[in-house]
Amino acid sequence: MTTYYIDTENGNNINNGTSAATPIADIDELNINPGDTVLFKRGTYIRGRLKNICGAEGKPITYGAYGDGEKPVFCGSSDVSNCAVWTEERKNIWVCTEIQDEACNFVFNHTDEFGTLKWSEKELSEQGDFYDNYFGCRTVGNMIGTDHKIYLYSEENPGEYYKQIECVTYGKRNLADTGHDMIFENLQFVNSGVHAIAGESQSRNIKIKNCVFRNIGGCVWDKKQKIRFGNGVEFWNAADNIEVSQCIFNNIYDSAVTHQGSQECEAANNLIFKDNIFIKCGMAAYEQRDVLPKYAEFTGNICLDAGDGFSKQGEIMPRKSEIWPQPMGHHIFLWRINKPTIDGKLIIKHNMFLNAPYGAAIYSIISASAEAQIQIESNTYYTENQELLNYFNKKTYHNFKEYGTEEKYAKYISRYEYNRAVEDINAVCGKS
Repeated sequence: MTTYYIDTENGNNINNGTSAATPIADIDELNINPGDTVLFKRGTYIRGRLKNICGAEGKPITYGAYGDGEKPVFCGSSDVSNCAVWTEERKNIWVCTEIQDEACNFVFNHTDEFGTLKWSEKELSEQGDFYDNYFGCRTVGNMIGTDHKIYLYSEENPGEYYKQIECVTYGKRNLADTGHDMIFENLQFVNSGVHAIAGESQSRNIKIKNCVFRNIGGCVWDKKQKIRFGNGVEFWNAADNIEVSQCIFNNIYDSAVTHQGSQECEAANNLIFKDNIFIKCGMAAYEQRDVLPKYAEFTGNICLDAGDGFSKQGEIMPRKSEIWPQPMGHHIFLWRINKPTIDGKLIIKHNMFLNAPYGAAIYSIISASAEAQIQIESNTYYTENQELLNYFNKKTYHNFKEYGTEEKYAKYISRYEYNRAVEDINAVCGKS
């Protein structure tokens, strides 16, 4: 079992890569085997995917970090800050033809300032509005044509108006693959147009710990219905022995963590989401779809401002979705489950559900028999949404006084306590 060190900025592929003093520059140069560890230098910014492979039973491959500084970043966007890449086609309408991939989002000035997707060129009318004449083509498997244009509304050349511009594109659909027998720790995944960690292979024996996921999703799923999508960590079909813990998810278009699949979707077993922070998830912090797990836990998590962030920009709420006009933007969203799982169990316990201005803390539209396998206990609530606290067992709970007696040890905090909690969350996120 070997530990490898990668420094994409100052490493050298003539090195053996087996010490921090002799790092290599490219993971492609490694012959990685089950049980090995691959460490990326902290402070490095990698434009591209983590080219991870699977380990073996009892011999996971670990992908992590070494050195001092911020966690290494895997980034799925392109820098289009240079004035030269923009041409004014007509007044305030600027075109970029440098990127031969579908635009999914824009991030300005390395902040929470995002572009607003418009569904036609003629709708471009305000600073930051963008349009791609090939919206939706990558989702249905079509190629980008030679007449591809990305449009951006700007009062002056975007490279002059903004200090920095990232165009988030479809790319390879994710920044890392799911699979089996892998550990991801101390890494950052940012600006992916579709998903961060995802794939169609069956997932088992995976740990994701102390990672950061930021600005994920926004790709057009259905142009006619005006629906976009993109998840932070998506487990497709099988998901066994999975743990996501101590991670931060910030500005995720759809769901931060989700288990879903096709008609062959199997009930997850030992699916654990614990001690994470979820901020501004457009669909949900946790989405469980298609089948209830044999055993799963969502415990000790902090969920803040569901439905806020870039997913609501340009939308008249509730935002467009497959269940529209039902609300969207929940902390937990359960749907497409029409029967119980044999010996199934989902525990939702010891979480803080802090503000879902457009949705619910828990929104369930699954069968009553499946809901009976869910244990909800000892969660803390705060919301400024006076219309909807929870929706469960086909009953709408408008406020905590109406709901509190139905959940064991549930608690509702004051505005003051909420503000203190937000300060603590921001402090933690600022250090990550």
